[in-house]
Amino acid sequence: MISTSSTPMSTRSVVDVSRELAYTSYLRVAAMVGVVLIHVAGLTYAAAPENSAAWLVAAFLITVTKWCVPMFVLVSGALVLRPPQHPSPMAFYRRRLSRIGIPLLFWHGVYLVLSEVRAPSLTWQEHVTRFIGGNTYTALYFFWLILGLYLIAPFLWPVVQAYSRRVLLLAGAALTAVPVMDLVLRKWAGALGEPMPVFEPTIVTHFVPYVGFFLLGYALKDVVLRGARLHVTGLLALLAIIQLPVQITRGDAITAAIRVDVEVLNPLSYQGPIVGLSALLLFVYVRGLVHPGSRLAAPPLARWCRALGDLSFGVFACHLLVLYVLSRLLGLPDQTGATTVPGLLVQNGAVVVLAFVVSWLLSRTPLLRRTI
Repeated sequence: MISTSSTPMSTRSVVDVSRELAYTSYLRVAAMVGVVLIHVAGLTYAAAPENSAAWLVAAFLITVTKWCVPMFVLVSGALVLRPPQHPSPMAFYRRRLSRIGIPLLFWHGVYLVLSEVRAPSLTWQEHVTRFIGGNTYTALYFFWLILGLYLIAPFLWPVVQAYSRRVLLLAGAALTAVPVMDLVLRKWAGALGEPMPVFEPTIVTHFVPYVGFFLLGYALKDVVLRGARLHVTGLLALLAIIQLPVQITRGDAITAAIRVDVEVLNPLSYQGPIVGLSALLLFVYVRGLVHPGSRLAAPPLARWCRALGDLSFGVFACHLLVLYVLSRLLGLPDQTGATTVPGLLVQNGAVVVLAFVVSWLLSRTPLLRRTI
């Protein structure tokens, strides 16, 4: 904390808040890189021969970053669910909905055009159905997920004010467990030979499985571990994350029956139990690592990370367009994943860097800055 008496109170307050929230910038940047890797490396995972070097690296990248979506929700809960000094739902909606509404409309328009370019045979009925499901283009459902959480945030302010952290943790854990149990039970029914349709959300329900994470983000925002407890949490987070690629790259060493059991109990989904646990452990670990008195929470590192974190929403919005344009410039048929390890690393690195550059350029362009 800044405690120099010569520093004006207002300045000290701004600096203190900046240090207090520094961990959210690190998490936002890491999670956004994870989103890009899942989409770009996923192309290689689909295109490369199974168990080839490129396939194994792609499998590693798309699984060790699987925590990225629940992580964004945890960070959103930590930032949004803190009740303002003068709670006003309408003021909150005006600010937040304008923040996400313009990008939602703009990028849906952009990707609708791109969908027509890539698949001109799609009918208007198919476009409408995709829109209803939040699937106008890959990952655009995330706009609707965040919008839904923003809409319910003011209704949760009285809840987080009325109950203790322990109660909120229990409530968040219970709400998180429900979609996990639902997914596992459906997988179990399928393993028994009686498959049940997996819940397919629409634009109005994408946020529902993440309400628990939203609440947990707020409940855990002031949990700052130190010493041995911090190191143990970091180790547990690492073990949970590393378990995910092992699950799909373990080869023939495990019998088919055991594989089915593992996939039933621990599906590789954003609602999967280990994916959620790894996000929670990593959130708590980074919260303790980047505590207000740490070097990571002080300039210049924190300032640079804050600048990158502020670009993360723009990176999410533009990275699929960047991937498409880069593929076309390289003469690749549509969007094709590299089939060699060097090509995979270059392709993923290029999309990450270019997406941040494009987001930065948009943030400096009049009118277009509102789109990110």
